[in-house]
Amino acid sequence: MPFTSPATGMLPFSGRTPRQRHNSYRAAMGQVSTRGVKKLKMLAFIREHGRVTDQGLAEGLSLPIQSVCSLRNALCSEKLVRDVDTAMGTWGKRVTVYAAVEVARERSA
Repeated sequence: MPFTSPATGMLPFSGRTPRQRHNSYRAAMGQVSTRGVKKLKMLAFIREHGRVTDQGLAEGLSLPIQSVCSLRNALCSEKLVRDVDTAMGTWGKRVTVYAAVEVARERSA
């Protein structure tokens, strides 16, 4: 899958035809302007709530789960958030619980 440039946050885009790829690329580039704000809101939400799942983030921030996973992955890559536990999810499956790195350190100390 191709990605936008590192300067734009490496957002993925795809499609089977040139038109689909172009529209997907344009949509990815349209997200660049709001991505930083969304990451900051997500980090603040995680810090406020301590430990959260992706479903909790999606519900709390009113974002689609795909956006939550992308933003949370970016925060994990930046070492601001990390996985700290597992829990039973909404659909009866084990899911990962995340916390801000400084919260995770305080609880393990």
